[in-house]
Amino acid sequence: MMEAAQAALELGQRMVTVGNWSKLQLSQVQLAASTARMNLRRAQQAAAQAQNKLVKTMGQTGLQDGFVLPDQLPAIPAQAMTEADLQKRADAIRNQLPGAESLRNRALARGAMKVYWAAHALAQDSQGDVLKTREFITEETVLHYNGMLKSVWDLLDEVRNQSQATVDAIGAQRDFWIAETDLQWVLQGGEPDSFVSLGGAGGDAPTAAAH
Repeated sequence: MMEAAQAALELGQRMVTVGNWSKLQLSQVQLAASTARMNLRRAQQAAAQAQNKLVKTMGQTGLQDGFVLPDQLPAIPAQAMTEADLQKRADAIRNQLPGAESLRNRALARGAMKVYWAAHALAQDSQGDVLKTREFITEETVLHYNGMLKSVWDLLDEVRNQSQATVDAIGAQRDFWIAETDLQWVLQGGEPDSFVSLGGAGGDAPTAAAH
């Protein structure tokens, strides 16, 4: 998105120079480029903070230079865990808990399962129909641009749209794995303070439940 915004800004500046655009028209493009630049810096800072927190949580403080994270999150499983399998595991752990804890775990497990299934469905939709449709639109926009049926502005707008769809898909993928982790913890008798919010795709990283 930053690259597309910068390309739009450079083009707009050239159009002002040759007299095809006014400074008012350019100002909108300048604002878009500034917003993209700020969002990139926020994302970089959030990534650094998240990695520092992970290093601390894993007891790797002082070893950051040798601490390497994978480039991508694991793929979303094609099928979510079934209710029957999850219920069997939930019953097994509850049989090992005292009365009050068993009741509390039952409520937590019910909530964790609902978030898990919702997160799985959202991740599949965002990485499936939504992202594939956006990729198709981008490809068609390029073809129309090459055929002089779309302007360079249409193409740059679509590049930004596809980039945002990718960001949203990654966010949904991240949310699924947080929901899956919370569920696994509950099925071991744990008690998360809260479950991941599923409404913030594309924004700042959600705060995982305190484990």
